[in-house]
Amino acid sequence: MRNKTFHFEIKDLITQFIAAFDDIIIKRYDKNRVAANEIQVRYVYSPKQRVLFDLVNRAQNITIPVVAVSINGISRDEDRVFNKIEGYYYSRGFDNATQQPTSINYKSPVPVNISISMSIVTKFQSDMDQILSNFIPYNNPYIVISWRVPDNMAPGGFSIPQEIRSEVLWDGSVQLSYPTDINATEKYKVVGDTAFTIKGWLFPAQKKDVGNIFFIDTNFYNSRNVTLYDDLTSTTFTYPASTGLVSDTDSFTLSGFPQPTQQIDYTVF
Repeated sequence: MRNKTFHFEIKDLITQFIAAFDDIIIKRYDKNRVAANEIQVRYVYSPKQRVLFDLVNRAQNITIPVVAVSINGISRDEDRVFNKIEGYYYSRGFDNATQQPTSINYKSPVPVNISISMSIVTKFQSDMDQILSNFIPYNNPYIVISWRVPDNMAPGGFSIPQEIRSEVLWDGSVQLSYPTDINATEKYKVVGDTAFTIKGWLFPAQKKDVGNIFFIDTNFYNSRNVTLYDDLTSTTFTYPASTGLVSDTDSFTLSGFPQPTQQIDYTVF
């Protein structure tokens, strides 16, 4: 966990979520149900309690309708965790330097569920009805937002943007509350509370090598009938011609876990 990772995934998902809803225009109708004017609904990222406090300015004028969005919590999605896999490979195309196709291995992202609270505050019941009618018919049972794999996951960025599609699930209910005990200075308002779940991903940092494992090819020569390893040398040895022996070597690869495969003992008489 010493490798720092931050790709703005949560911020991008919340921005995408608000952008999917932040185009609501409601109308005010007269008694004949003819639209008299239109009002743009304001979306803010803030808890409902803070919004209700800020809605009242010094002149005691409440600027509503407004929709407040905030995060309730984040949890790992067990349903999208199949096993501990090593990730996936992304093709980097043909490398002119090595004259070979190249690819990069990326670690698997962690599936997370981001719980979103959305509170709607309006002055009239008609405004509340129009806002609910704007998003409920399209969240049956969910909507999908599209975003990209963070570019800084790849050195130099991706040659082709990698798309991610995340489901946004509505919990299926809106709890409405009306003021039952207000004072003379408090304005009437209707509040509707609902919740969503964004099925997103959090990407780990690419693992950096802690150290290198070197492979050393070492030749060992036995000049006498020895039993101590101190007599082994890596210096090239040539047998005298009188012995009738052919100069030869035996080698093994020494890695992080040495595994000699063969040792030959040459004895000179």
